Amino acid sequence: MILWNLIRVMPAEGTRMEQSTPFRAIHLPIGPIPIPHAVRFMRVVADFCILGGGIAGLTLARSLSASGRTVAIVERDVAGRGAGYAAAGMLAPLVEARVEEREVVGFGYRALLHYPEFVADLEAESGMTVGYRTEGTLIVGVDRDDTEAIRHQFQEHQELGLPVEWLSGYECRKMEPCLAPGIPGGVFSPRDHQIDNRLLLEALRISLHRRDHVTIIEGAGDGAIVETGAGAGYVAGELTVEAGHLIIATGAHGELLGPLGLGGAIRPVKGQIIRLDQSSMPLLDHVVRSPEMYLVPKLDGTVVLGASSEDRGFDPSITAGEILELLRAAWECVPGIYELPIVETRVGFRPATIDHAPMLGGSGVDNISLATGYYRHGILFSPYAAEILAAYLLRGDESEWLTTFSPGRFHATSTERLSC
Repeated sequence: MILWNLIRVMPAEGTRMEQSTPFRAIHLPIGPIPIPHAVRFMRVVADFCILGGGIAGLTLARSLSASGRTVAIVERDVAGRGAGYAAAGMLAPLVEARVEEREVVGFGYRALLHYPEFVADLEAESGMTVGYRTEGTLIVGVDRDDTEAIRHQFQEHQELGLPVEWLSGYECRKMEPCLAPGIPGGVFSPRDHQIDNRLLLEALRISLHRRDHVTIIEGAGDGAIVETGAGAGYVAGELTVEAGHLIIATGAHGELLGPLGLGGAIRPVKGQIIRLDQSSMPLLDHVVRSPEMYLVPKLDGTVVLGASSEDRGFDPSITAGEILELLRAAWECVPGIYELPIVETRVGFRPATIDHAPMLGGSGVDNISLATGYYRHGILFSPYAAEILAAYLLRGDESEWLTTFSPGRFHATSTERLSC
């Protein structure tokens, strides 16, 4: 059981609160956590203000605060309970690689190489494990059409020089005996890994909670970016945050991008997922994917089955049709899932840009940067992107990725300067 104040405005230099905030307690999977019922009469001053308490915002806060600078995270709802919580935790830049997305593939591979060091450091900081697994990922087809699609994808992987291998149906079933007998073949990617995304988010919150110069504000609701004498600020109701630099990491919520000339650059892509319990009947050790679904086994005995991909805005409904299609696709690949209990269904909203590449770096407005648009790869991209952006904001270190994924590519004129 973990109990903490998620609103912690500490008396560290550069950070202060002018009135306390009322709380109520609710029960969440990691224990009863006090969360704010409303933010009232709060003023916070910090070196950096991060808008968004998801995986992108939390990793960035960790990287920036490592320097000793004060950081305030403002979350409209509950930190760590958005798309990153709904995700499956796949670290899979290779199996999803496409020739036309070379930059995204390259960035994803660098992010994957960064992960072992990131995990080791975070586990030491938080005192907990985060379920990082390196068994690899298997992509299989259940019929001729699936297999042809996978072969075409494999050819693209070879063109990109990726370390993947083609397996026969027998070799696939030797790796995962519970696959359907008729599986004709597939691709194995030993370097596509996974992590328990929920443990990861919990570890990040613990790590940040132990830093007195980090402030996490939840339940802030919607607000607006404002100019301040120090740089940029954020106002939501009676909450005011003043910072030298502001970073937008609000995921699929792109409302704040319009005044920056980036309206419409981000849209939510809805994904429905199912969690199954295989603890009494273990079926899988590796991540198993087909063209229609993925199955991701976790160390706690659950298996994540996902995910739909729907352009339906922020529609939170679980629909019978999408759930049926996911279960059908999974059953055709691994028939044993028919017997597994369903323990959870959930919806998440992936932040997709127009070109499906991240928005990382300066916004085109002084003292405002972006760390968003990670689409299907939020868990994979966030730690590496946080290090790159923090190095630039703290020391001025340039990176090719800040040029490649500059938000300026979505401006009508890349040199246009807009005011909040």
